[in-house]
Amino acid sequence: MDSVPPDITNQTRGSTFDLIWNNLAYAQLWEQLKARDEQVEWQGQTLRIIEGKPPHKLSNDDYGEDEQDQGKEYVLPIEMSQYKAGKLTFKCLDLIFDRMCPPGARRITLALANSDGTVMFYFVYKGIHKPKRN
Repeated sequence: MDSVPPDITNQTRGSTFDLIWNNLAYAQLWEQLKARDEQVEWQGQTLRIIEGKPPHKLSNDDYGEDEQDQGKEYVLPIEMSQYKAGKLTFKCLDLIFDRMCPPGARRITLALANSDGTVMFYFVYKGIHKPKRN
């Protein structure tokens, strides 16, 4: 029996991708969810972005609220073990912004899934970001 757990990040069925999708749809109540067609191969894994509209504004910054976006957000599902292993690098994030996000996207939401099903969300900005005002 193989003791190494299978890589389940961003596959199509029974995966971290599905866990994040269901969390966005049923716990966070996002609408218009869609898996973007663009994919990136990174260190033997296929990464995909989920696009959708949250029920409320996620942040007080100007990102993600452009007229062309109409409130759409872009979510990258990642397994916590991959995050801890250092597989999510600046080079990987550059590929994600360049190849998977629409032109002009300046922020993605990183969705980290833990082995117990817990999901945590963090903003990741493209380039230098001016701190928001409180």
